[in-house]
Amino acid sequence: MTDSPSLHILIVEDNDSLREATQELLVQDGHQVTAVSSAEEVDDTPTRDVPDLYLIDVNLPSENGFSLAERIRKSHPAAGIVLMTARGQLQDRLLGYNCGADNYLVKPVEQAELLVCIQNLARRLKSEKQAEVAGLVLDAQALNLHGPADSVALTYSESLLLTAMTRAVGQKLERWQAMQLIDAKDKGLSPANLEMRISALRKKMDSCGAPADAIRTIRGFGYALSCRVKIA
Repeated sequence: MTDSPSLHILIVEDNDSLREATQELLVQDGHQVTAVSSAEEVDDTPTRDVPDLYLIDVNLPSENGFSLAERIRKSHPAAGIVLMTARGQLQDRLLGYNCGADNYLVKPVEQAELLVCIQNLARRLKSEKQAEVAGLVLDAQALNLHGPADSVALTYSESLLLTAMTRAVGQKLERWQAMQLIDAKDKGLSPANLEMRISALRKKMDSCGAPADAIRTIRGFGYALSCRVKIA
């Protein structure tokens, strides 16, 4: 058992032996785990509260894991979502992230990798809840970000980026989307310059009291906002 926060995890896996083994592993790691074999059972299985994290197989009978992840992300934007599948092609991974997944693991998944993935998500989800309680508020009109530690002035492009990430599915933006927001007239913004802009926004959020790594870089995709921000 790790010292990471305990989560309520819902496993959606149609392979009986794999589902049972994964459930046993996660229970031993200190989590509360519910396991079902199809997307339809997600809606039909009563739970006391909304799961913190969904562990979803892509190749499910009837509704597939991509569709289920997208549906969950829209209804429960704060939940963690991990997709697991043998489909490891780039277009499959990109589709998974576009559907709202936080992580995309290619089967066979080593137990140690799965546990580390969940531990990292557990820490992130805990930070998000702390930030939500503490309160981060973006005043898009005044271009100010308010937090428990401080208030800072944002540039217009920083406000656009933060607003777009807050409202995006899974709080994720692809790199081209972020570049288009900053450089709408296509004046030649470079990827390196975009990274500098993102880094500057991270520092401002950190000074307001946002959790560490409030904006994550997703290699080969773009950026994800890792905390809740209220738009005033």
